Amino acid sequence: MANFNTHLNTAVIITGLGSATLLSAGHTDLNGALWLWFLGSIGGLLPDIDSDNSTSLDTIFNLFALSAVLLVLHYITTELIITISFIELIVVPLFVYGFMKYIIRPIFEWITVHRGSCHSLLFLLLCALLTTQVTWQLNEQTTTQAATFAWLTGGFILLGGLIHLLLDELYSVDLNNVTIKRSFGTALKIADFDNKLITLASVIAITGLFYVAPPTEQTITALSDWSHFKLLS
Repeated sequence: MANFNTHLNTAVIITGLGSATLLSAGHTDLNGALWLWFLGSIGGLLPDIDSDNSTSLDTIFNLFALSAVLLVLHYITTELIITISFIELIVVPLFVYGFMKYIIRPIFEWITVHRGSCHSLLFLLLCALLTTQVTWQLNEQTTTQAATFAWLTGGFILLGGLIHLLLDELYSVDLNNVTIKRSFGTALKIADFDNKLITLASVIAITGLFYVAPPTEQTITALSDWSHFKLLS
């Protein structure tokens, strides 16, 4: 399979080009494009959340912790409209980081095996819809732009994850010896049907997330308009 640097660098390049394209077409602003790029890069590492490699796992959870801290602070300051003190500004990120590291991470290590459920299209779709829903809830839900951006955030998580799975499958083919390695087919799969409970729970969660997802008709209409795209100035 592809190594950590290959996954990260490829995801950074492809999702960076994607976010730049959307920015040029006027589908998002600069801050939105940078956030999409960040999410796409995380998506490129996401399937390895079940990795046995401590370096990969540390990096992924540090990125998740950073994202969680930013989301919590955003919610406190914009949704709850609370002015937080200097001490709270230190305590809140530390609490969120500790929660991710000492509670969420051990749970993931306990219930997952490498190239199991996390290396599946079902898992990526679940993560994409969760990202879409969180973004939708944290923004003004009455505007078309909010719905469009929410779907884009989920889309970039999905894109980054697909890049990861495709790279793993490509690295399972030995072009020099024209052979296929034993790992072929273990990365890009619909679901981990060996773990029926997690698969069923994922399907139920995905169904629920689709039901409460942002409106799609206006989003499709908005993203179909590329009249403002400029390849050259």
